[in-house]
Amino acid sequence: MRDSELFSRVLSPLLFWGICYFGLPLCAQAPSTVQDLDLAARQRLAARDANGALDAYLKLARLVPRSAAYQDEVGFLLAATNRTVDAIPYFQRATELDPKMAQAWHHLGAALWLTRQPAPALRALQKAVELAPGNADFRLRLAQAYSDSGQSAEAAGEFAKVVKLQPANAAAWEALASALIEQSRFQDARDAYRHAVQLDPNNDTVRNNYGNALVRSGDPQAGLREFRRVLEHDPGNVRVEVNVGFAYIAAGDMQAAIRQLSRLTRDHPEDAGAHYDLGIAYKSTDDLPRARAELEKAVRLEPSLAEARYSLALTYIDAGVPDEAIEQLRAAVAARPSYMEAWYQLGTVLKEQGDADGAIDALRHSVGLDDQNAAAWNNLGLLLKRKGDRAGAEEAFARAAALRKAEELEKEKQLRQGMKK
Repeated sequence: MRDSELFSRVLSPLLFWGICYFGLPLCAQAPSTVQDLDLAARQRLAARDANGALDAYLKLARLVPRSAAYQDEVGFLLAATNRTVDAIPYFQRATELDPKMAQAWHHLGAALWLTRQPAPALRALQKAVELAPGNADFRLRLAQAYSDSGQSAEAAGEFAKVVKLQPANAAAWEALASALIEQSRFQDARDAYRHAVQLDPNNDTVRNNYGNALVRSGDPQAGLREFRRVLEHDPGNVRVEVNVGFAYIAAGDMQAAIRQLSRLTRDHPEDAGAHYDLGIAYKSTDDLPRARAELEKAVRLEPSLAEARYSLALTYIDAGVPDEAIEQLRAAVAARPSYMEAWYQLGTVLKEQGDADGAIDALRHSVGLDDQNAAAWNNLGLLLKRKGDRAGAEEAFARAAALRKAEELEKEKQLRQGMKK
């Protein structure tokens, strides 16, 4: 459930069946007791009169100031009538009066998120889930908040719990798959997308994403089958046509990829993705001039396309123009700060160009994102040694040596297992 939807369910008859089903009339005179006010509030809710219900609940909150439920109702109705900022103090008061009221924590978290207060919003949503671990809606909102804040690992963990609670929730399976893609867990994403497609077989977007996950998990032929199923009834879908070219690249059929993508770039010259994939296909055939031309078109059309900038940088390195490569790599990590490969390549090029400080900074970013890269640790050690940072250099060299030793042991293990077979 999205935040904008959370406070928009004013007011489902199913929530107030006793009033709606019996069609009780609205109160003709001003209610005088808490019981009368409570009944009037429910009647207003049943009649979908949010402002009338709010007025009644405000009176109830004043009459029974220690009722967490009334505080929560006031907050909910304020948020539902686009007064979210005003709602927050009521949700906070509800959680103070009843710290175990999971619904109030959930509402508070959603309201804080809507008002762009992510840190306290996450804490409130986490509290709601802690108090009601079996509530799929609470977990879904927390998972979406993690996803929206770029915490893909945490999002994937919560979405996985949501689909266990709601195995028929196609949207949750799709969101889980998307979070897994963010972590490059392509096989797990493939399996999650498969569930989503089975539950929602006519959703072309999900099927296209499933095809992409199949390709990325090492099965391009299966991916092509999914793309073609979409194109059978939507032949003009350019995004899927581009993905067909991507699948050909993954399958190693560069000539088919070049034919497919060349046609698309002629028919749709504004499509950055088609130019990017065509550039990759040309680069794979060592046609660097054409590769560079296509990648330059891709970044011109979509400057934030980090992968295209990274690939373009590699063509500049091959062409012996490191300054242009550095420019593209800096743009790539600016567009995507978590781009470990681009940080590592940037550090390598800067090291070769004699920019020790820049290289150290880039390599530290690289090992911060992936501490399993022995070459990055070794290069960092060499640079720190030159700068006179003996302790830092020794630590970096030790990390590199440990990783290489682990790699050697793994190779020996695999070799022994192969000999036994």
